[in-house]
Amino acid sequence: MGTRAVYTFIDEDSRHSVYKHWDGYPKWACRFIANALELAWPLPRFEADEYAAAFVAANKKEAGNVRLTSGPSAHGDLEYAYEVRCPEGRIRISIFKVGYLGPGLRRTELQPLFEGTLEDALQFSATYN
Repeated sequence: MGTRAVYTFIDEDSRHSVYKHWDGYPKWACRFIANALELAWPLPRFEADEYAAAFVAANKKEAGNVRLTSGPSAHGDLEYAYEVRCPEGRIRISIFKVGYLGPGLRRTELQPLFEGTLEDALQFSATYN
């Protein structure tokens, strides 16, 4: 069983989301976001669609693990959601825990866990259980 997560990359003009079936815990997710830096435009240039493509290229290792999606609301079995922006040329990440209520696992809300720079997110995720 995987720890499912959706990563949404956001710029001034658009939003692009990627679903990852396994290893969605913050410890791994922040590393996956950082992995994309090697394949994306050098900062401060950031385009949501291009960074999302770099994320897929850097992290897709097998069939079914990583795919494009319309966003977190398209999935009823997520554990985490991530939003990635780049104001002022620095990657910023918002991490949300997905809450569920009752039988049938009806989603209740995205509960904020963290918001900050990629560097701070990597530190936070190293200690988050």
